[in-house]
Amino acid sequence: MKYFSTSNIKSLIFHKEVLNFINYYVFTIINAVIGFFSIFYLTKHILPEDYGMIGIFSSILYFVPSMMSFSAHGLQSIEIVGLDNENYLIFRNSYISFVLLISILCFAAAGISSLFIKDFSFVIIMATLMGFMVTLDSIHNTELIQYSQPTRFGLFSSATVLLGFLLTVVFISVFKLDWKFRIVAMLISEFVILILRFYLFSSIGSAYKFCFNKEQFKYLFYYGAPLMLSVVAGWILNQSDRYFLLNYFSLKEVGLYAAAASIASVIVMINANMIKVVYPLVYKKLSKREGKNFILKVTALYSILILVIAFGFCIGIFLFGHLFLGEKFLSALPIIYIMCFAQSFFGIYTTTGLVIDYFKKTKLKTVLVIICAISVILLSFLLIPIIGVYGPAVASLISFLLLAVLSFFISKKLFTKYNII
Repeated sequence: MKYFSTSNIKSLIFHKEVLNFINYYVFTIINAVIGFFSIFYLTKHILPEDYGMIGIFSSILYFVPSMMSFSAHGLQSIEIVGLDNENYLIFRNSYISFVLLISILCFAAAGISSLFIKDFSFVIIMATLMGFMVTLDSIHNTELIQYSQPTRFGLFSSATVLLGFLLTVVFISVFKLDWKFRIVAMLISEFVILILRFYLFSSIGSAYKFCFNKEQFKYLFYYGAPLMLSVVAGWILNQSDRYFLLNYFSLKEVGLYAAAASIASVIVMINANMIKVVYPLVYKKLSKREGKNFILKVTALYSILILVIAFGFCIGIFLFGHLFLGEKFLSALPIIYIMCFAQSFFGIYTTTGLVIDYFKKTKLKTVLVIICAISVILLSFLLIPIIGVYGPAVASLISFLLLAVLSFFISKKLFTKYNII
């Protein structure tokens, strides 16, 4: 009970980081409301098969930004803490240049792939374009998070989501266009906000100069190389379920699953906001070889919070989901419940996973994620013949629980190894 004394809870509540969390959470609610309207709108205006194509687009988009940054994006946060302003700007220009060069290879690979997989050529190309802009967005987002600017971060994210939704309605309802223009709407929205981010609300665009820094590129490459395996494993954990369904069933089932994942993404957003608030402070504490009790408190409290939120959210969907979802998507409700709790355990993993990230134990993290990815594959093959379309969701739930438990014990060992007090 030592983690839950009255004085500890009061001190935690009035932390600047907790106030930032509340700020982020307000925008999370706004984004979730807009996201729900988007999902409910789409389920009433497009077929599950069309939503399946959007689901394939999302699964490709999940991977592309990590590929374009070569999984080295985590270094930006570390370098903001460790470098003075002048040297950080040099690092940022080198990093953007690195991203541009890798992106050229990604666009070439996407073009070639689209020639051989013609049924999915549109989503391949569009996901690559979207991934490029998301990668650049993340550079600005990281600075906003690290410099504790949650309001500006929230305004940009909400503006992007809202503009994408409004354009979707215009394209589909006004101009009577098909599902492809949901993706086009998202792409236009991301591009407009990216230009505003880089040239009106920051100096990233104006200060950028292409820089081919061989040593810096090697640094980025060697940091990210072990993590690329982790990205592949993470993709298996979070996105492979759609391809299992496509193999065993059809695009209709993929569409149901994609809709369920979109609704359960409210838990993902809460997790993401928690990390945005916590990781700058965790990194600072760990740099001073302290923060053990703080990290354990945050993990314990957040575990309870996110599981309670997931339970309440599922009750709400159970009672009122039929009022909003299109009739053809109602069979996805059980998948939503499972995925909400799966994402809750993934959020618990990310809290202790910060310790692994800070000490750059990339190989260890890769092994950890690969173990859980193998678990998803084996469990999916085992469960689909037994429980059908729910198999991949249950496989994800079990694997994310395993990931959270393993990460917790590994982090405790790192506390001991590095004498974190």
